[in-house]
Amino acid sequence: MKPLSLSWPTAILLTCGPAVSGEVNLTISPQVSYFPSHAEGTIEYGKSVELKLDAYHDFDAYRAELELIARADTDDKGRRLVEARQAYLRRSFSNFDLYIGQRQTFWGKAESRNVVDVINQSDAAANQGSEAKLGAPSLSLDGYFDFGDLQLWYISRFRERTFNDGNGHPSSGLNVITSLYERSKGKEAGDIAARFSTFSGDWDFAVSGFQGTAREPLITPTQDSSALNATYMLQETIGFEAQFTGDPTLLKWESLHGTQSGAGFDAAVAGLEYTLYGAFGQVWDLGLIAEGQYDTRPQAAAERFYSAGLRLVLNDAKDTSFLALMSQDQKQEQSLIAFEASRRLNDCPVWNCAANSMTPKKAVWLSRALPMMM
Repeated sequence: MKPLSLSWPTAILLTCGPAVSGEVNLTISPQVSYFPSHAEGTIEYGKSVELKLDAYHDFDAYRAELELIARADTDDKGRRLVEARQAYLRRSFSNFDLYIGQRQTFWGKAESRNVVDVINQSDAAANQGSEAKLGAPSLSLDGYFDFGDLQLWYISRFRERTFNDGNGHPSSGLNVITSLYERSKGKEAGDIAARFSTFSGDWDFAVSGFQGTAREPLITPTQDSSALNATYMLQETIGFEAQFTGDPTLLKWESLHGTQSGAGFDAAVAGLEYTLYGAFGQVWDLGLIAEGQYDTRPQAAAERFYSAGLRLVLNDAKDTSFLALMSQDQKQEQSLIAFEASRRLNDCPVWNCAANSMTPKKAVWLSRALPMMM
């Protein structure tokens, strides 16, 4: 029987204001989840809390920045984490910014999946979609020119992906106990990457290159099938991004081409987002989203996925918004329906609610879970 999980996590965020000499913000995010279709041996109710400290201090041409999180969960040990997602020193000079330390960045254009976003490792156990990342210990340089922007990266150490415990959600019911590496230096092996972005009229373009350890592992069972191994392979890729920004229409493309463990692969996402302004006779904006995914890597849940959804923004004083997305593989063996709502309660707290219904193929392991869309 295909496993089905449904959850409604709710988070309330409380942000504290600025301090002297820079700024310090504290976010407190309690979360309660309910899984009505949980499998035997997995949790029915989840309770967790996450504290996030954001701080920066400017002095002359330098900025020190910190993003520290601490997450506790009553049942799922895989979600427990203390992490400096960002902890870097930035030096600005002329048209350049030089960074040293733990840093995050985002590459990509698509909504359902970002195949070119190769710098940071995913904090998959956070269940926050592509927004939850681990910091990359790195030395990086950003350059800003009239003809475009350039990023150069050296990442000195690999970060392993976080996973839910076997009793958590989503989960195959088994724990990931061992990390294996194709590269002889394992997690101590360094990565290099570069990205150039520019625009022409209504079009934005970017091209990138990466050589290092793949962020997405291949998950396989141990010899006795009592647990799982995560294998991280050598990856060398060229990425391409394009986006057309019209008044109501966004056209999006991103693709990744290269080798993994010496074998060639291709991955791509193409999408359309069309916005209806003043929907239903209100000041609301309704976005219609459609995307297709293609990925020939062994980590992929399926070679082809199709996604469709709606984004409703009420444009009110409380910043109310809704997002609903559905993803289905070409063979109709796997699907994900996801819903998210957000509303600011007053000047500080923010209320978030999410629901997910997932039907993965039985043989699919953790790393091949359905594409995250929230």
